[in-house]
Amino acid sequence: MDRTFFAWTEYWGRLFEDDDSRVSGFENISSGTMSSAEVENDGACFGFVSVGQALLLGNGGRESVTITTGQWFSTPGGCKLLISDSNTAVFIAQRKGYRGVFTVGGPIEKKGRLRYIDGCSDSLLCCPPVIGDPCLNHLHFPGGIDQTQHTHPSLRAGIVAKGEGWCITHQGKTQLETNLIFVIPTDASHSFKTEAGQCMDVVPYHPDSDWGPSHEEHPMVNRTLVEGKKIDNTLGRHTGAELIAGMFLPIA
Repeated sequence: MDRTFFAWTEYWGRLFEDDDSRVSGFENISSGTMSSAEVENDGACFGFVSVGQALLLGNGGRESVTITTGQWFSTPGGCKLLISDSNTAVFIAQRKGYRGVFTVGGPIEKKGRLRYIDGCSDSLLCCPPVIGDPCLNHLHFPGGIDQTQHTHPSLRAGIVAKGEGWCITHQGKTQLETNLIFVIPTDASHSFKTEAGQCMDVVPYHPDSDWGPSHEEHPMVNRTLVEGKKIDNTLGRHTGAELIAGMFLPIA
């Protein structure tokens, strides 16, 4: 039987790869010695710091910012981390061939803004600039959650930001804890569970999306009126601008 769930509690480097994405993790909690980490310049990076602190260098070193516990980030291409704190854990997922946007946010909130399956909640952290693009989420599990078994049409990878729980698959029951990185392959059936009084927060990466702005539907064009009516943005007169950030392009 194919594996339906992968998990790591100690990691430094690449952990998993499929046709679309690479998943990496960098923690110096177990060794205490690692200080510099790098992800190749082959696609946008989406990451999260579950504990500690690191200096994030993105866009060929032209952008830098210190990221700390509970913060998330995205970079246009590859990135480098300089880790000075000896108690740090960072999750990074890379979307091959996709040029992202340099963004840093957080810390994550106590729960998500949107309802999700079986009493959970979710917030979009890094939204897809264009429908179909990758995204990063914050998924919150209150205590006493026992999810329905379900699947996703593409890989899901993430890190346990805080708390603990369980992932249940055909392989069995895997205990989840803070800083653990996981991968759920495409179409793998799974569910998450928390005990009563035991919350868990997870930051998952999605390599694609079926929601987001399009050239015909986005806040700017929807609120641009000609003679009181929304413009038809499919007409040649209204299609001069190029949306660079959401395109799959060679990484500069």
